[in-house]
Amino acid sequence: MKKLTLLLLVVLTFLCSCQLQKVMVNVYTPSKLVFPPDVRSVLVTSRYVPATGPYEEVQWGAYESIDSLKWALSESLVDTLAKRMVTGNNYLVKVKHFPRMLRHNEASLPDPLPWEGLLNLSKKEYVQALLIIEGFGLKKTPVIVTDNNGNYLAQYSVGVTLALRVYEPDKMRIIDDSVYIFSSEFKGTGKTEQEALKQLPDDQKAMLTACSNAAEAYFTLINPGEVLAKRYYYNEGDSSMLQADQAVKKGKWGRAESKWKWLAYNSQDSVIQAKASYNMALVCERDGRINQAIGFARRSQRLKPDNHTLEYINVLNKKILDYEDQIKQKKLIRRW
Repeated sequence: MKKLTLLLLVVLTFLCSCQLQKVMVNVYTPSKLVFPPDVRSVLVTSRYVPATGPYEEVQWGAYESIDSLKWALSESLVDTLAKRMVTGNNYLVKVKHFPRMLRHNEASLPDPLPWEGLLNLSKKEYVQALLIIEGFGLKKTPVIVTDNNGNYLAQYSVGVTLALRVYEPDKMRIIDDSVYIFSSEFKGTGKTEQEALKQLPDDQKAMLTACSNAAEAYFTLINPGEVLAKRYYYNEGDSSMLQADQAVKKGKWGRAESKWKWLAYNSQDSVIQAKASYNMALVCERDGRINQAIGFARRSQRLKPDNHTLEYINVLNKKILDYEDQIKQKKLIRRW
């Protein structure tokens, strides 16, 4: 009888383990400049206008004159940054040129915009955050030509000053509030000084390239990374679990999440709730929502205590500790 009982326990353990499906999945790693992981949709725009005139009049659009090239470069920054953010697959991005807001004409940070107007704009555009170029400026260094045994090198650099704020109106907090200076170098070589100078780009081309490089540099700061990791999820026990499993195998994690989330809270079977909660932890970790991931993992452990779940909780806890340690060491920047 004891042997039969032991055999049944072994069989049950084997069957339970078969319900855990191994998957290699890319999980979120934080960017150098950390945005809240729940910020997914962003409107990119600019309040900068290169106008002359009294500051108060510039704010309200009473300009004496406009530098059309700088305005075009400012709009190019908005478009380029938005385009790069989209390719990163971490953000849903909208672009808006010349929105209704107070203007600014210096390469500095003015007073923050009123929350009421920002909230109205975010609701109108269906976004969670507003990335606004508050100020903008360009500075070209003098051209230097050096002679190295008859080989001439001509070079100069263009510095792009970006005064940026990223607002999260719904929570009335500022995610980033900084002035950045990104520099691009331009070089030309030749057998004579004149030949080296001819290889340099003209000012307009250099400024366009420098602005593009500045947008790329900021995108590099805010773009999260991914790391391939071995994880597990439950794929049996309910028809919706089977459907979610098929969705995962097709790479449709959003569809799987919707089914697991419903089961985690609405299934009449506490074991199914536990399995779905465990799976939700994986989805949240994959997207960088680590605190939510731990919450779901602990919920799964309460509903159905399991050593595998406990191990996963330890993995997630370690990730949070490592993240906080990197913040303390200033390897990662979090301003919110």
